[in-house]
Amino acid sequence: MQLDPKYERVIRYYGTISCRTLYITGIQSTRILKRLRRKLIQFFAPIVELGKLVYAKTIGKQLAKLRTEIKIFQENFRRDGEHLKELSKGLTLKGAIGRLQHAGLHLVIRKKFVISVLNIAAPVLSAALLIGTISYWNQQEYGLVLRYDGKEIATIKDESVFEKATEMVNQRMVYDTVTVTNLKITPLFVLTAMDSGRFYAASTLCDRLIQQSNGIIEEGSGLYVDGQLIGAVKSSADMTYILQNILNTAPGADAQAKASFAEDVETINGLFPTASIINAEQMSEKLSGTEQAAAIHTVQGGDTATSIARKYNLTLSELNRLNNDQVGDRLQIGMKINVQMPQTLLHVKVVKKQVRQTELPFKTVTEKDDSQYTDYSKVVTEGKNGVQEITEEVTYVNGIESARTTLSKRVVTEAIDKKIVTGTKKRPQYSGSGESSGSLMWPVPSIRNISSYFAYRWGRMHSGIDISGGNSYGKTIVAADGGVVSYVKYSSSGYGNHLQINHGNGVSTLYAHSSKILVTPGQRVSKGQAVALIGSTGDSTGAHLHFEVIKNGKKVNPLLYVSR
Repeated sequence: MQLDPKYERVIRYYGTISCRTLYITGIQSTRILKRLRRKLIQFFAPIVELGKLVYAKTIGKQLAKLRTEIKIFQENFRRDGEHLKELSKGLTLKGAIGRLQHAGLHLVIRKKFVISVLNIAAPVLSAALLIGTISYWNQQEYGLVLRYDGKEIATIKDESVFEKATEMVNQRMVYDTVTVTNLKITPLFVLTAMDSGRFYAASTLCDRLIQQSNGIIEEGSGLYVDGQLIGAVKSSADMTYILQNILNTAPGADAQAKASFAEDVETINGLFPTASIINAEQMSEKLSGTEQAAAIHTVQGGDTATSIARKYNLTLSELNRLNNDQVGDRLQIGMKINVQMPQTLLHVKVVKKQVRQTELPFKTVTEKDDSQYTDYSKVVTEGKNGVQEITEEVTYVNGIESARTTLSKRVVTEAIDKKIVTGTKKRPQYSGSGESSGSLMWPVPSIRNISSYFAYRWGRMHSGIDISGGNSYGKTIVAADGGVVSYVKYSSSGYGNHLQINHGNGVSTLYAHSSKILVTPGQRVSKGQAVALIGSTGDSTGAHLHFEVIKNGKKVNPLLYVSR
């Protein structure tokens, strides 16, 4: 296939440009690399020359001497060998040995040869010895020998072990009333090489330091909460029993619950000042008791000094003492008030697995019926809630719920959907003839039930009848006879959404509590024409139609004019 000349020129043009670009790029790269090589040679040339000079003045010079001596040694050895060969002819054994002693000693021992060898070997051996020495001592473990009052107490890895041990000593001595509260130790450290397995731990060093003090000490088991010493008892078994008893009691009757301490609780056995050791009963009371801890209350709407004091079990004088007598009944929302709350030394966390049942709400499903008007609605199936079982992990801290996690959900009883059929056909929009037939029809064709009659009710006259039944909300209300809509009104109490139709001859009808009005004032309607939908607006306790008949301005019993 032959290309268009126009495209052929374009291809040739861009091909030429590409070749030139590649050529220029290659030439420039070569130039740059050559220039870089020259710069590097110029930069390192002095260093190389210096290295050659040092080598020539030291090792190179000695190697040259050694090579000369080796050549002389080889030449003498060859020459003396030939000389011995010639002389050996006709010599006795004793004469040959004497000649060897005379001629061979200078071959083996030459002063210059030995000196040349030593000049090279000595630095090499010295460097090797230095490297070996450094390597040996680097492989050694080093520690500190702790001396106090002229005595060697222990060997530790570093000073941090001593610092930690003295901190532990001071925590143990905090209850000591016999000796000084904080043990002051001025140590002397001596560096030494030692096997790492012989270093003392901080807890062991703590015991050794206490032994050096002048306080009265004895063996005990100390309780630490979040790193702070709470107290000590004589027996570690007593301490274990006290703590385990607290954990065993916390879950109550739930044998499956898991209890643990919210704080970091640790027991350490060792030497403690006698004054800091209490008996098991005192320790149990101390851990189960409460003490007042400082807290902050943020003032909210309705708070008064009295209500705040009552909430935290304080008197007004105690509340004022905590706040420098600045608390009065004129409190501002958001103000911070100092209060006190009871708090225990230990917080027990209990994790329980709980199962509970909840309602599973039903869904409402709407089906369309194109044979019914849009104001038609019928419940086909009543909805019913199901039952769901939820398994949860609940965490309590000192009996107060702090967290809740859902583990699983299981449907016990399925919910039954509520099904509603609604019409989709639009009702024709027309104005009726407005002609009255002279007789009234039942105003709700789909409901015939009367829930309240024309009679006295709750101490006053109920001036109409209430028509309602199951699922009556949204049912269609029709004009009892032809006529003209007198008015359409809404009131939040009383009739709610309501309308009145004038049928002529002094007869009017009223329709109240509607959810929706379908006509307008002045509109002419025919008998049986939809005018509203049943609702529960105004003063109503449920969906129904309040229907009235007015004759010459007086409300009369509707059942005298309509029948079911």
